[in-house]
Amino acid sequence: MSETLSKESKGQVGRVRVDDRPKHLATRLERGEIAVINVADLDRESAAALVEAAPIAVLNAQPSLTGRAAALGPRLILDAGITLVDDLGQDIMSLREGQEVAVTGGKVLVDGGIIATGRAVSAQDLDVEVADSATLFAGFEGSVEDYLAKDGATVLRGEGVPSIDGLGKRPILLVSAASEAASDCRALARWRSEAAPFVIAVDGGADVALKAHLTLDLVVGDADLMSEKAIRRARAFIVRVGGDGLAPGAQRLDRMGIVYERVAMAGTSLDAALVVAAHSGATAVVTAGVSYGEAELVDAGRALVAPAFFSRLAVGSRLIGAQAVAATFRPRPRGWTLVLLALVALGLMGVALWSTPWGNDLLHPITSFFVSLMHSAGGTQ
Repeated sequence: MSETLSKESKGQVGRVRVDDRPKHLATRLERGEIAVINVADLDRESAAALVEAAPIAVLNAQPSLTGRAAALGPRLILDAGITLVDDLGQDIMSLREGQEVAVTGGKVLVDGGIIATGRAVSAQDLDVEVADSATLFAGFEGSVEDYLAKDGATVLRGEGVPSIDGLGKRPILLVSAASEAASDCRALARWRSEAAPFVIAVDGGADVALKAHLTLDLVVGDADLMSEKAIRRARAFIVRVGGDGLAPGAQRLDRMGIVYERVAMAGTSLDAALVVAAHSGATAVVTAGVSYGEAELVDAGRALVAPAFFSRLAVGSRLIGAQAVAATFRPRPRGWTLVLLALVALGLMGVALWSTPWGNDLLHPITSFFVSLMHSAGGTQ
């Protein structure tokens, strides 16, 4: 029997969208609605997808930060001014899609009755002591043998990895759906115009690439996380098939009649895209919106550490971040620039010669010719 609130404020009111998968939820979440999720230690990538949809609140059945990893996801939510209520319990997942609820502090109400009580997360809650990541990486060490037995041939030797058509000798630009991807693409504008990279978009990165006016040479990932326009504009599509046999987004592509290839491996769409790029023969793989630090690996969770590590290892020294390219790239001089520099140099040489007696004698016939030509033109007028 739910309690009722008679005197408390209604708080924030909105329709709910419910899904265990935050990134999928974000594709149908409208501005001003309320997201209901079921994720322990909300990761940064999922939080960024929710923030992009601009809900007024995020309700989590589990704790969004447990202390096992840095609070990268919850911090993004709060920095965007979105209310985050944690540890509401599994009953919150029974809310109907589109049902209207009110959020007051840590309480969730339907028709004035409290249906769940959790904890409203504040900025002070984010400053928690994080567990030593050595434990996570010790577990990673123990899982390497199992992972390589399943996916080693695919990731390290390229067995079963689709080939890329039309790459030639171009570098690859890999665009993710992360919040930094758009700014990375802008920072690479001059490099893009000169290098003409082969563009691989990952999941919602397809829409990021379209907004940056990039050609979608290849899209890797879940079609449910991108717009129909992005799917139609993609020249080729690869879907990742997990160890459970599921291929996220494949059903949507089948309904749309889109032809696609598959790559079977554990991990994320980003890991799959890196493996495809690694075995493509590309001279370089430049990433937009991809982070490589310890915090990001810990944030991804134990199950994804091995795929993330070995997919990057497969690319090796060819893997370069967008900011590194933008900081070190120096564009080649354009043709008109060289012509202008040559004319300026000739002019300076002429001035230098004119200032000497020998140069004056040498240039006198030329200057006399132009002077007489100007007088003749003036006389005809």
